[in-house]
Amino acid sequence: MKRIKIGILMGGPSSEHEVSLNSGESVFIALDRKKFIPTRLIISKDWKLTADDRELKFPAGLKRYDVIFIALHGVFGEDGVVQTILDSLDIPYTGSGAVASWLGMDKWFSAELFKKAGISVPKSYLIRSRTDLPGIRLPFVLKPRRGGSSVGVEIVKARKEIKRKSRQAFKHENELIGQEYVKGKEFTCGIVERNGRPRVLPVVEIRPKKNYEFFDYEAKYITGASEEIVPAPVSKRLTQEIQTAALRAHRAIGCSSYSRSDFIVRNGTPYILEINTLPGLTENSLIPKSSRAGGIPFPELLETIVASAFYDFRKKSTTSR
Repeated sequence: MKRIKIGILMGGPSSEHEVSLNSGESVFIALDRKKFIPTRLIISKDWKLTADDRELKFPAGLKRYDVIFIALHGVFGEDGVVQTILDSLDIPYTGSGAVASWLGMDKWFSAELFKKAGISVPKSYLIRSRTDLPGIRLPFVLKPRRGGSSVGVEIVKARKEIKRKSRQAFKHENELIGQEYVKGKEFTCGIVERNGRPRVLPVVEIRPKKNYEFFDYEAKYITGASEEIVPAPVSKRLTQEIQTAALRAHRAIGCSSYSRSDFIVRNGTPYILEINTLPGLTENSLIPKSSRAGGIPFPELLETIVASAFYDFRKKSTTSR
């Protein structure tokens, strides 16, 4: 059987450059060499593309691969831009398409779609300047409208903190979301598709250690900074409610291949915080842990994601005729 040439696209210009490199390296190591020929494709912060230390022309150099495994996170990788480029080159790629990726990255638009899908969403306000800060009841959360890995997220507990924390948040983006602070337990739930059919993975409960206010960037990526329990030790009813909400979120923005949705549960109600259309694939990442608990080893998970890329590509090709 002919082995599939996979270009693993990682790095990029976003604040999640290093996390992306870790995800890409994990994918590179775990792919079955009997089925795949993987190559690390690293995009530097100044937009140079290298493959095994050889510089390639971007994006034309991507056409030498059978499929692109997108291990990028944040701006350019997760916001529909690279997906649009790959669509224009007629190259199969992993993860959701351009529109779903753009919607998932935009926390304002995606929240509106989640509400229409019947998912509980914290009360939110769009903020375009520091003078535009609403009179949200304290405490509240400030977060960039677009972005990931909790970069730029601030919890405001007192009026005297608003100026300083909004200034910090605006360093990451020129539009913020002010969101009701929902106090409760944190959970996440992944979806993986096979031949277009979604499978809901076991729910994970996230318990950041005492020195972390919430599941922020460091709690996500520093080993031992949080406890992640899978399957989550909650009732069958709550498990089903979180899984149903994750599946609705996946469908609401038109995701394909795989996704992961994050929740806070307050008084038995799951509130969605965001959806991740390209969730992390590092050794500390939640999708690999959840898939293993669901009986899917990491190499098999990657093979399923790659198979979905070809399935989605064929589907798009058929539709566009």
